[in-house]
Amino acid sequence: MDDESSALSEDVNIPQKQLYERIWGGKHTSPWFFIRTAVRSSVMHASQSASLWIQHYHRAKKKCKSPAELAFISGLAYSDKLPGPLLSTIILSAASVEAFARHCFVSTLRTKTRHRERQELYDKFFEFDNTAAVPRIQMIISELKAAELLTPLKAEIDDLFVFRNSVMHGDPIYHPQDCWKPVRLKSDKKAKKTVEKGLRDVNYYPDLTANSRPLSLTHALLATAAHDKLVEHIVGTCESPDVLEFLSEIDMTNNDKGLIWNDTTFSLDYNHACLIAKEMNAINKELNKVTTKEQLQFIKDFKKYTNDAQ
Repeated sequence: MDDESSALSEDVNIPQKQLYERIWGGKHTSPWFFIRTAVRSSVMHASQSASLWIQHYHRAKKKCKSPAELAFISGLAYSDKLPGPLLSTIILSAASVEAFARHCFVSTLRTKTRHRERQELYDKFFEFDNTAAVPRIQMIISELKAAELLTPLKAEIDDLFVFRNSVMHGDPIYHPQDCWKPVRLKSDKKAKKTVEKGLRDVNYYPDLTANSRPLSLTHALLATAAHDKLVEHIVGTCESPDVLEFLSEIDMTNNDKGLIWNDTTFSLDYNHACLIAKEMNAINKELNKVTTKEQLQFIKDFKKYTNDAQ
């Protein structure tokens, strides 16, 4: 038995309280660790489901008699296989960003407790909890003396949370009978004005009401990448020694350094997933050429054929 195994054997034989104190004494536990595992699970299922959907599309393409029929059949398969894994990957990635931000902020800030009044610490936590996503990250950057986020990463994170909020809290869009243009509540327009100028130039995530296949694997991968870029940026550029407590907590519980895509036990390769996403996007591009009118005509003809057959 080597020294490491002997040490482990010694650890598990000591009283549970002492074992816990030896592992976790003076450190923080966090839901962030489990949420990242959940993201990995979701993106694994999203990638597998996208691959199966692509196979289904190619089989259907050989049998379908029209592009409208192919779009209809592919839409049914999409609804059955993909919305859950895709949406959960994106939403959980946003949750993982939030969990990382809070864990990093609280962990490093508490190391300064002896230099601050307790009330000042509570005020900082309160301010953090009542701040939007990008400004919240700016608070971490300021506290840890990390480099400023570049605009592209800011935009990715901001758009991730705008999408998450629109899914969880968005108002339904009203379509008046005498006007084809949808009507949004004024509160939506007001909310957009609070976003930092320049971040809304690109929408990374789609409106879920736009079509029957709004999300693709690309959106899921984008969300996971935004999380990992943020973690790498904060950890890699901070100059404050107070981050050492946070890094110690990551090392104590994870070999992946806090990243979604850096776990050696994770069997899905990012580049392979990107290839699947690229093929999925190409298929969607072809399917989107079929107009709503053509699809409705196919459904009408299909119903007529079914009724006549009966």
